[in-house]
Amino acid sequence: MTLVFAILLATALLGSWLAANYLRDAGMPRFIASGPLVGAIHGAIGIAGFIVFILTLIRHPPAAAMGLGSFGIGAEILFAFALILGLGIATMALRGRRPFGFLI
Repeated sequence: MTLVFAILLATALLGSWLAANYLRDAGMPRFIASGPLVGAIHGAIGIAGFIVFILTLIRHPPAAAMGLGSFGIGAEILFAFALILGLGIATMALRGRRPFGFLI
């Protein structure tokens, strides 16, 4: 789970960077390294984290005796929801439209 947590933190940090760049006003200068390549890297790291998380849960399921039996299912659903939202943002960006702020 340590690897999953590290990947999640890296993805969240990069996503925060992208969100801060996106939500800045048009007149303010943007931070360095913001563009479609950074977004693609963020998505690739997120997908890799999702795969590593599922493989970890398959090999080492949480102990049901400790009250963690449904942790894996809930976390997988949240990860999948984030992936679907990210794909929606990428689809809008590829069509040349600015994604909605609430998606970000």
